[in-house]
Amino acid sequence: MEFASPPAPSVTLDRRDDGSIILRSGLPLGPVPKSLAHVFDEQAERAPDAPFMRQREASSAWRSISYGEARRAADGLAQWLIDQGIGVGDVVSFLSEPSIEHGIAAIGVQRSGAAIAPVSVAYSLMSKDHAQLRQCVSVVGAKVVVVDDAARYAAALRALAPLGVTIVAVSGTVDGLAITSWAEVIATPPRHDVTERMEAILPGDIARIIYTSGSTGSPKATPQPHANLNITIAQNRALGLLDFGDDPPQILEAMPFSHIMAGNFNFNNTIAAGGTVWIDDGKPTPGLFAKTLENLRDVAPSYFITVPLGYTMLCQALEVDAELSRHFFSRLKFLGFGGAVLAEDVRDRLVALSITARGKAVPIFSFYGATEYLFGTLKYWTEGGTDVIGLPLPATDLKLVPFDGRYEMRVKGPTMMPRSGYVGAPEASASLFDDEGYFHTGDAVRFAAPDDPRAGLVFAGRLSEDFKLDSGTYVTVEALRLALLAACGEHVSDAVICGLNRPYPSALLWLRTPDKAPKLRARIEQAITAFNAAQSGAARRIGAALILDEPASFETGEVTVKGNVAQRVVRERRTADVERLYADRPDAAVMSFRQAASNLVESG
Repeated sequence: MEFASPPAPSVTLDRRDDGSIILRSGLPLGPVPKSLAHVFDEQAERAPDAPFMRQREASSAWRSISYGEARRAADGLAQWLIDQGIGVGDVVSFLSEPSIEHGIAAIGVQRSGAAIAPVSVAYSLMSKDHAQLRQCVSVVGAKVVVVDDAARYAAALRALAPLGVTIVAVSGTVDGLAITSWAEVIATPPRHDVTERMEAILPGDIARIIYTSGSTGSPKATPQPHANLNITIAQNRALGLLDFGDDPPQILEAMPFSHIMAGNFNFNNTIAAGGTVWIDDGKPTPGLFAKTLENLRDVAPSYFITVPLGYTMLCQALEVDAELSRHFFSRLKFLGFGGAVLAEDVRDRLVALSITARGKAVPIFSFYGATEYLFGTLKYWTEGGTDVIGLPLPATDLKLVPFDGRYEMRVKGPTMMPRSGYVGAPEASASLFDDEGYFHTGDAVRFAAPDDPRAGLVFAGRLSEDFKLDSGTYVTVEALRLALLAACGEHVSDAVICGLNRPYPSALLWLRTPDKAPKLRARIEQAITAFNAAQSGAARRIGAALILDEPASFETGEVTVKGNVAQRVVRERRTADVERLYADRPDAAVMSFRQAASNLVESG
């Protein structure tokens, strides 16, 4: 299938006297829809029988719902909410994974004038005290909570019961709790109330609430007005990413709707293009990726977005299964990734696979964004390295402020959260914006090619995680962490970089196979020794390392809902382990490379 090429990279620069730079896209935005609910109605009226969502049943058959059927169910939900006294500005929380019912709720809640707040499943099913779940639901004042399976979420629902929420469940019961049936809710006959609520939607009304991942503390409720969500549709249309010709897009979705990529980008844009969301019950993990491969045998995606690890696993499967590879690439318009850098060898393998399967290379795009402003940049062209995060999207401005040889990146535009900030968190919101209204991302960037801004920006670390050694030398934590993990290979699953006001950086390590720590220690010491020998500069050489026995804890915030290790939280919680790294006489468990690090400090 042939697709039109996206536009060439376009950007304008305004260089200021203070050294800062304002970057703007040179591409026009185009028309902006009124609301996602209105976009959905356009598709339901154009093709009521077209499949909206599909999901595997326990029998492995695909359950399907059409746009027309989903619109009727969403209208029933909206009317039921109105009958319950839910008004404009109220909030409905959804606790479960992506599902057909979750998709209906996302449309139906907005049709009622309320906002939907998908909560990470981890807060319900992985937590023991459910403190973060209660915080997420209570801070937005949610009046209704929806779950797929009440029995599976029983502990979470009991934890929420004291908040006085109304519980709606697709299936299951919980002793002692009043639960309303989803089937009963969506069967509510819609009246003119729903039409009136939709006609009254304003661009600034809140449509969704997405929670930050918790990497910088407790999850914070980020309001997203209708205008934010609709402008992302206009941006992607301007880039040609929603032009699928006469073949409506088919998307296999494994990511949670509580994240912006799945809940905003994929979901909203698939609807805008009249496509189908196939729910993937697999994930890019060793135990679940086989399910993704099984699903890919049934659906050839129009575009595919996952984390870099997912592409490594995908390459391994497609390289030994030519038939699946041909099927996978048969209608693919582009691949996308975010959250980390895609290794260039994986990029090359994907390109080679696509050429073999369909005779030409598939475009590979990278995305950069955050809950507070959705997507700030996008690399929508094929040239350049995999570390390039792109250029600002149409109507989005970036302010680059010089900082230690890099630029602090700030964002302003119509996809930004309201200036009022997070819901119920005035202190956390107080310093989000500068005096010109630019959001402090906390991220650093640099130009991929200083003489050609059209080559895009490269991510250069999280400023909130970076620190200075006692010599005043900056340590760029993410760059050092990634380089160290690459040096240690398959043995180390993650690392936390330490060294604030210390003479050299050190690392806390977790192994992929903790039970093999005694056997692997020598290999890791050799790997770090070789790594240090190849470095220059005081901020790049590891002075000590410690293999941790206790895994990173989700309950204490060491692991975010995205599965990332929160560097600062780990350092603060494990101060005793950090002190062991810098003890005058380190204990036997500490791997010391101190002499090499000290020599480098003296010569650096």
